[in-house]
Amino acid sequence: MADPSLILDRRAALAGKPGLHAVLIGVSEYANLPSADDPPGDGLAALRRLRSSAISAYGLFQKLQALDADGRLVRPLATVRLLHSPAPEELAKEPALAAIGGAPATRSGIAKALDAWRTDVATARDNQAFFYFCGHGIRRSLEESILLAADFLEPGSPKLFNSFRLSNVRNGMVPGASFPEIGREQFYFVDACREKPDALDTLDTTETPKIFDAELGGLDDRRAPIFFATMTGGVAAGLAAQPTFFANALIWAMDNGSFGSRTMDNLGVVWPVTAPSLKVGIEASDALFDSRVELTGLVADPVLCFRRDPPRLPLKVALAPEPLPAPVKTLSLTEMNTRARLDISPSDHAGPLSVDVSAGMYQMTVKPRSKLFQRVRSDILFLSIQSKMPLIFDLGAVP
Repeated sequence: MADPSLILDRRAALAGKPGLHAVLIGVSEYANLPSADDPPGDGLAALRRLRSSAISAYGLFQKLQALDADGRLVRPLATVRLLHSPAPEELAKEPALAAIGGAPATRSGIAKALDAWRTDVATARDNQAFFYFCGHGIRRSLEESILLAADFLEPGSPKLFNSFRLSNVRNGMVPGASFPEIGREQFYFVDACREKPDALDTLDTTETPKIFDAELGGLDDRRAPIFFATMTGGVAAGLAAQPTFFANALIWAMDNGSFGSRTMDNLGVVWPVTAPSLKVGIEASDALFDSRVELTGLVADPVLCFRRDPPRLPLKVALAPEPLPAPVKTLSLTEMNTRARLDISPSDHAGPLSVDVSAGMYQMTVKPRSKLFQRVRSDILFLSIQSKMPLIFDLGAVP
């Protein structure tokens, strides 16, 4: 039987070579919840429909395609399964959501797609798995998230019937007797709230129907990080008909989230995007995520993608002391390898000054407008997404 969620299939072209298998779920149009503009209902129906989840999943699909076309994925893109239930605003903004195919993000559709996804990932231990969910999530406990499908709160069904537990999906991807060769590198992204609604405490059980029967107890040698868009108890957000803030940050970090260059087998010298550097990249891309993204699971250091040139960096520089002893004419940034120089004309106050630069070795020079202080040069600094922002450039006291 054809898999309606399968929108990209390159398994035949890869001829058994390891690849990246992705499942992308974006749920905006919750049929049994009030509209985003309507008053909330009671209990779990206090949740409302969303307007940015489906377009977020589509944005991740586009990004994976672009990285694959540039040869920048560690494993070539093998399959993509898309399950999306878009809001009218998303369809109006992005007509491709209607044309691209995929399957509605119902509980049964998600279960079937995940089963097929696991089968594909299990064909070789060098495969990589990529899971992204965007929609409503509720916190069952500190470590557990319940993710809600598009038919959540379907009349005549138990309240949590059309939902599933993240832990069950991850546990079902553990190497075991049934799937001894399952891909050992697995990335999980949860773009959902992590609040615990009071209505959850009124239920006799918070168990949900299982997606997988998990085989636990053996050696779990995966590298399987989980990225949560928010800390426990937090709220994920986005603007109507636009990717969520987390999706935008993740897309940026997949391009620029690298700590530094290194030599990798068959690739030469590259700037790898690893699980830890991806987290820092998400946080560096937008102040909204400063120390907010939670990275957990079997993190280790798996590489998802890479770039061959230095990534971009949102640099912020604050001039000290405050107030400045005299106006500054220019702040120059010199990249020490290429000697390329960028001149910035700051205002008379301390800043911070903001500019995008490529990661690398830099020296900063300040040229004053008067003789109240001398031209000042900084030490040579390696600037990357790990650099604490804003950088403080102390011009010293008035001579």
